[in-house]
Amino acid sequence: MKQKALAILVSTMLASPAALAVTLEEGTQEFGLQGSLDLDYIDDYLFILNTSYGYFLTDDWELGGVLDVNMSDSTKTFQIGMFTEYNFTNDTDWVPYLGAAAQLANLSANDNEDVDFDIEDVTALNIKLAAGLKYFINQHVALSAEVNYNIATDDINVTKDGVEDSFTRFIFGTRFYF
Repeated sequence: MKQKALAILVSTMLASPAALAVTLEEGTQEFGLQGSLDLDYIDDYLFILNTSYGYFLTDDWELGGVLDVNMSDSTKTFQIGMFTEYNFTNDTDWVPYLGAAAQLANLSANDNEDVDFDIEDVTALNIKLAAGLKYFINQHVALSAEVNYNIATDDINVTKDGVEDSFTRFIFGTRFYF
């Protein structure tokens, strides 16, 4: 009975035509937890976890820090840096945004004999440009989807075809506001 009531409540919240009138005001803080799965990676998979903490300097404009961790059987990549994001708030629960980040990235190789080419340990500057959409479930939680384009000063992205300095990722996650 409890599961059925919860399912009805969640369905009602998601299908509700009334907008929350989301406001991302100066002083609001955001914690983001996002991730994805890259099936074109050198191994069968790449697990990607992105975390961020931001502070709204003005209404709709955010500045913060980001930490990304990517892991597979063959490689590990850690990225740390700063980001900025502008949110286009409106009268709906859907908030599009544009963002940019500068990160220090480190790619290191694990011992894996299945890899056909050498992967060097490398540190590089990565610039990320992002466009995304947030759907606010309530005023404190939003689901997010993002596409970002990355270009680095050295090869930090490993695919089945080799190592690249530029790549595109699709990221999905949750943002929390307080």
